Amino acid sequence: MHIKRIVIQGFKTYKNTTVIDDISPGHNVVVGRNGSGKSNFFAAIRFVLSDQYTRMTKEERQGLIHDGSGSVLSAYVEIVFDNTDGRFAIAKDEVVIRRTIGLKKDDYSLDHKSSTRIDIMQLLENAGFSKSNPYYIVPQGRITALTNAKDSERLNLLKEVAGAKVFETKLKESQKEMIKTKSQREKIDEMLKFIQERLADLDSEKDELKNFQEFEKDKKIIEFILYDRELNDVTTAIEAIDGEYQTDVDSSKRFVGELEKREDTIKELEDSIKAVEHEIKLLSIDENEKSDLLRDVAKELYEKSAELAELKEFFKDQTKSAAKKEQLLTKIQAKVDKNEKELASKEPIIQELKTQEAESNGELSTLKTKQSILYAKQGRYSKFSNKKERDQWLDKEIGHIQQVTQTQTSSVKVTETEIREIETKLKEIEEQADDLQDTINGPSAQAEIQELEQQVADLKRQNITENDERKTLWREEARGASILKSLDEEVRFAQREVNQTMDRQQSLGLESVKRIATRLNLSGVHGPLGELLTVNSKYRAAVEVVAGNSLFHVVVDNDRTASILMEELVREQSGRVTFMPLNRLQPKDTIYPDSQDCVPLIKKIGFDSSIEKAVKQVFGKSIVTINLERGYELSRQYKLSAITLDGDKADKKGVLTGGYQDFRNSRLETMKVKQSKVKELRAQEAELENVRRLIQEKDSLILSINDQISHASAEFENLISSKQPLKSKLSSMLNEKFALRDELKYKQERIVKLRSSIAASSTKLSELEAERGSAFIEGLSSEEKQELARLGTDISIVQKKLIVIQDKISQEENECESIKIELNEVLKPRLNELMKSKTSNSGDSIKFADQSHVEELSEHVESISEKKQVLEQEIQDFQTKLSQKKKESKKLSEKLEDSNDQQRKIIKKLEKYQHDSEKNLSRRALLTQRRDDFQRKIRELGALPEEAFSDKVLSSKTSDELLRKLTKITKSLDKFSHVNRKALEQYLNFTKQRDGLVERRKELDNSEESIEELINVLSSRKEDAIQKTFTQVSKSFSEVFEKLVPKGIGKLVIEHESEEDEEDDNEDEDHPMTQSEESNINSYKGVSIQVSFNSKHDEQQKIEQLSGGQKSLCAIALILAIQKSDPAPFYLFDEIDANLDTQYRTAVANLIHELSGNAQFICTTFRPEMLQVANSFFGVMFNNKISTVSEINKEEALGFIEGQQGGNNGK
Repeated sequence: MHIKRIVIQGFKTYKNTTVIDDISPGHNVVVGRNGSGKSNFFAAIRFVLSDQYTRMTKEERQGLIHDGSGSVLSAYVEIVFDNTDGRFAIAKDEVVIRRTIGLKKDDYSLDHKSSTRIDIMQLLENAGFSKSNPYYIVPQGRITALTNAKDSERLNLLKEVAGAKVFETKLKESQKEMIKTKSQREKIDEMLKFIQERLADLDSEKDELKNFQEFEKDKKIIEFILYDRELNDVTTAIEAIDGEYQTDVDSSKRFVGELEKREDTIKELEDSIKAVEHEIKLLSIDENEKSDLLRDVAKELYEKSAELAELKEFFKDQTKSAAKKEQLLTKIQAKVDKNEKELASKEPIIQELKTQEAESNGELSTLKTKQSILYAKQGRYSKFSNKKERDQWLDKEIGHIQQVTQTQTSSVKVTETEIREIETKLKEIEEQADDLQDTINGPSAQAEIQELEQQVADLKRQNITENDERKTLWREEARGASILKSLDEEVRFAQREVNQTMDRQQSLGLESVKRIATRLNLSGVHGPLGELLTVNSKYRAAVEVVAGNSLFHVVVDNDRTASILMEELVREQSGRVTFMPLNRLQPKDTIYPDSQDCVPLIKKIGFDSSIEKAVKQVFGKSIVTINLERGYELSRQYKLSAITLDGDKADKKGVLTGGYQDFRNSRLETMKVKQSKVKELRAQEAELENVRRLIQEKDSLILSINDQISHASAEFENLISSKQPLKSKLSSMLNEKFALRDELKYKQERIVKLRSSIAASSTKLSELEAERGSAFIEGLSSEEKQELARLGTDISIVQKKLIVIQDKISQEENECESIKIELNEVLKPRLNELMKSKTSNSGDSIKFADQSHVEELSEHVESISEKKQVLEQEIQDFQTKLSQKKKESKKLSEKLEDSNDQQRKIIKKLEKYQHDSEKNLSRRALLTQRRDDFQRKIRELGALPEEAFSDKVLSSKTSDELLRKLTKITKSLDKFSHVNRKALEQYLNFTKQRDGLVERRKELDNSEESIEELINVLSSRKEDAIQKTFTQVSKSFSEVFEKLVPKGIGKLVIEHESEEDEEDDNEDEDHPMTQSEESNINSYKGVSIQVSFNSKHDEQQKIEQLSGGQKSLCAIALILAIQKSDPAPFYLFDEIDANLDTQYRTAVANLIHELSGNAQFICTTFRPEMLQVANSFFGVMFNNKISTVSEINKEEALGFIEGQQGGNNGK
């Protein structure tokens, strides 16, 4: 075994990765200038292989890490060993040991796997790196220390090599155990003496104790009978109370079940009422749309019917005289006057009804606002933990409402200004139109003019058609906006329901995550896990119990997305959320039981394959079982969590969890409802957006048609005679007048809505300000609950009243609209035309009509008439459905009120049962305490004699008789107050202790003999090891010294305490020690070195008499001798030849080269002799405070040495 490669990084001066390859298994020499890092290279190897660098402080570890430019936070040294000889007990040809050190770590690794220092040191020791022989690594200064060592220090060194410390440690442990054994034996003797004395005393107390025990037995029997009677009475009373309590519990369960059914019924009724009211709202919207459409159709029908009648009248009465026209003019004028009077009489009625409608709408808005505020307040307290949080939220809401109110007030002022401007403009246009109507009187139209009129008429018809379609779209927009508002409220309510199933921080966090993901456009956010699952209601309870709060964990694509979201949440301080990054989840595949009694829960959950990891993480280790007992067996057997359909759970550790759970407010169900509502809301938003897009398209098309009409009208004006220049202008004015009327109506309706909204906002503001000043109370007060109930009734009344008013308004407006259409679109135009015809026979376009136009108009009138009938029928159907739904809503409301009454009655009954149960439980607690006292007293009686259960005489006596007898026995027992009641028990215990102590003393005697034998054996082995080691090292020292100094001789001599022994040692130093000498090893006081450098026969000198170089040579010889007696796989010598003369350096180099045939040597030197015989050469360079090592050839190595010596000579 030898070192093949060394890798150093960050260690001392070796900042960069330094790799030393191709290290020879024989003799290797490392050269370099002083301070270049040779010793650091040597220290790097010691850092891995020796125990020197252990238990270091932070400062000491910092000292081992490179300290220069650039930050180095850790360092490591890696040594690769050739293990082809198998000295390491690892089945590999190469073994890699690495040690890494940092400011807070110190780690070892073996073959790139983490290991401990103890394991590495054990591995090295097993491979031949003995702890008792530290001289396979010889750092600088070790030679000098050994050179100047005392004889006693050299003796200790030989003992350490021989392993004497191990024997001494074991001897000390054995001697300590011997002392401990003697101490225990003395204590046992003392205890035995005390027990014998105590047994003698207890023997005299036994007879008196027997008499006492007879009385004591009778007392126990009587006390037992009395306690047992009392216990039976109390137990009977407890059983009676338990029966009553169980009856109450059963009744309570029945009523609780009925209460739950009632709650389900109430919830169903409330949902049904909401659904019916939603249908009523939609039907009302549809009815209003159809009514508006009917008015438009009626207008068109009146117009076309009048036109058709006129045409027919024209062709029929074309030959009649002007007198006939005059008669017709008079007739039409009379009808105009009649219609105007009728219209004037209806306008005050409509105005009054609209005033009532506005008042009712305002009242309804106020009531609904109050109701909404109370509902919001009821759900709001779950969001806040104290008044401060609530007031902060209220301040924010009040500010928002004030801002909205201010905006709406500004809008009202702007709209009022716009209305005044429109009214002024409308008045001007009407006046101008009247003037033009009076002044226009031109010649008859020419054929070309008729063609242009026809073109304009076609464009106008197209314009009317497009306007009708746009009005239809407007109605759809209004209907969609109403539905959208309703859906938005439902989504908010569903969100509140979901929020109530989690804590406030979690709900706030989920809302923030959605907002942040939308703002940052994060596509990798899938959403809460619960929203991504589809679960059958049968397995919903099981899924919720297994998942718990994991249902609200947000699934994201990777940890980067999660980090972005968490940073934003922290920055905004907006809640807490747990994320599940799919790229980090690695759920293990689960083996499920092959049983008909269970099914994997994950198979009953629907989910997208993209989130499979998240679902497996939560539900992969769970199964659904038929019952908890079977689930417990399977969970323990397969290490899974078993869950029943009712939510009872058995986990893999055997913990059972179960009992009643209220799943009425199911998390999955509320999340599912919310998702459904959000989906409907998004669909409605898309549909409304599409309608608005179509409206924009219609606006553009109508604008284009209007442009075409204007262009055609301009051409018409250029073609008509000079007497008709104002006709086109009049037509334009009339169109503008109608448009302004429509716009005026829209503005007036808008201002009514704005004022209603301002009133509602003011009400809400007042309520919030009142709540702002109120105390922080959980939930609503009783007055607020009563007000909430009253508001529901008032809203229903106002809604019914509003429906009646709206029906009347609709009826009156329809009638007025019909009169207006007939008056403005039929009678007045006809009257004007007759007036014109009276003064001039030209310019009347009706005379250009032909019979084909009459037929076409007749078909059109018939089509419109059919459409009007269909609309009337549809409106009637809507009204019928509305009536039915209102009746249904009323009936459901009555059922809801009845169910609420029944629920209140049940709650009162449950409260009564609860009160009775509490009383019974209180009585039972007192009785249970008495029962426990009697049971305790019976237990305190201890073991009872058989007579306590079979003595019929005592059992037949009354309690009073037994008490009298018990009193007599107690008095008799008073005489034995001095008796030792535990005499017999103590006698038996002491006898048992005596026998045990005798047995223990025998064991200690045997143990003492074994320890003495072990001490003798260890002493003998220690002496043998020391003697054997000295003999081997002494022999090896002589051989090594002779090779280093062929003309000389060297020996090791053991020094004894006595002079005579020293003389004997000197006389017999060439002979083995005798038996008597071996037994006197403890008298050794040191090991001296005696050498001769010039003769094998001259008197030898002690090491103290030698020169410095000679001393160093002797120290090297001793080190090599020790290594020969206890060889290691390789050796590290750091400048061991530094203090030698040239001839001895050569001898040492040759000897090391000779020894390198059996072991690897790595030496550092700055002398050339070592280079002459080495196999491989490595140079250490130092630049910019960084050391590097590279393989060099022999000439380069000699160049290093010559440069070093030249530098030293120069100095």
